[in-house]
Amino acid sequence: MRRKARQIAVVVLLMGVLTLLSACGKPKQEEQAAATRETTAPAETAGPGESFELAGDYIIDITDLGMALQFYLRINEDNTFVLGTSREFTSERGSGKIGELEGTYVMIYSDSTPEEPKTASFEREGHNLVFRSTLPYGSANIMYELQDEENPEIVHRLVAQKYVYEEYYDTYLAFVDEEGQQFDYVLTLGPGATYTFTSSLEGEEVYSEAGTFRVAGQTMTITPTGEGELTGSIGTDGSLELEFPPRAEAARSKTVFRVATTAEHAGRWYAQTAAGELAVLELDYFGGYLFTTGAVSERGSFSADQRTISFQPEAGEGQDGSKTPYTLEAVLGGEELVFFSEQILGQFSGGTMSSEAYTAQLELSADGSFTLIILDQENELELVNEAGSFQIVPGPMAYQLTLEAEGTVRVGEIWPTGFNMAFNLDGTDYRFLLTSSAR
Repeated sequence: MRRKARQIAVVVLLMGVLTLLSACGKPKQEEQAAATRETTAPAETAGPGESFELAGDYIIDITDLGMALQFYLRINEDNTFVLGTSREFTSERGSGKIGELEGTYVMIYSDSTPEEPKTASFEREGHNLVFRSTLPYGSANIMYELQDEENPEIVHRLVAQKYVYEEYYDTYLAFVDEEGQQFDYVLTLGPGATYTFTSSLEGEEVYSEAGTFRVAGQTMTITPTGEGELTGSIGTDGSLELEFPPRAEAARSKTVFRVATTAEHAGRWYAQTAAGELAVLELDYFGGYLFTTGAVSERGSFSADQRTISFQPEAGEGQDGSKTPYTLEAVLGGEELVFFSEQILGQFSGGTMSSEAYTAQLELSADGSFTLIILDQENELELVNEAGSFQIVPGPMAYQLTLEAEGTVRVGEIWPTGFNMAFNLDGTDYRFLLTSSAR
């Protein structure tokens, strides 16, 4: 009887929430934002014989909403759902059932009651879900929209992107000669049936676009944002033939893209040798590497599996090392070295996330050292001027940067946009968002 009474209460709650949503229409703040540019991916149009099923796995990335975090949502065929830190869903962050009324969906959590409702609402756009309310996740409530501070015309939305056509998710490369110039094309296909494309010339980006894609047999159709559909093909070897332009003003032409097998590891890494020389390690998109320091130059191939990276030089014995997103340890050139990713080296600066006129300048070097200066701009005072060593360590939500100098330890999180640092100034903790001056 008690269980039945609880089920009836949940049904009543669902009807009440849906009625309220239906009666109210769009919230005023959403109506005001309608004229702004949103970061929500364009809705995909279903192809012949296609339908968009609600059930499936989704990824939710809230980096643009102010936190470097990704988590996952699974909706089952019986309209039950579960949120988790991974797609294995071994660490649950919420579960319940989903109801729907006239295109508005409501997630009702299993610990929700009529007295204390715990819900979230969303609408469907193609394969994806666009939330229209905060989303309970564990003990947190994730905001569903945020106006971009640097570009107020952009409003970031909370979106769950569905895993569809997952076998095609990867980074693809092409190299195109146009009027005697070679353009580097990078195409990335990912969750939500979305794609991003960039064209670069001598390392400088000259054109980019984003949109959606769909697959039917050996045909791939892309739809650039704000444009019509373009039909391409999928080769038996997994290559893609699609139409892209090298520049914004140029015509589109068919180009063959091939999978970049080590795209997630590609980039430059820097270390300092025992002799004080700068060591540079370049990992490319196709499993090749180049190591240089002083007069030493070494080429070879590499492979990576979880935290292990293996190097096989063109001449000599292979070596295993370890790799995280921001650090890499390996024996190269006959010396054991600790490398740091180019993403976290160089000069970073920014202010507090409050109204105080405090600014910070942080420089991280390849030898693992740092310098930090914090200024009170309003009173023209230097509050901090210190140097020391830094470390990169895993944190509960993201990798952390730890600064150590003469008994003082300062800790912050590494975000895609830079560092979210906590500095204690005169007994008060202040949050600084530090971004690279090179980006």
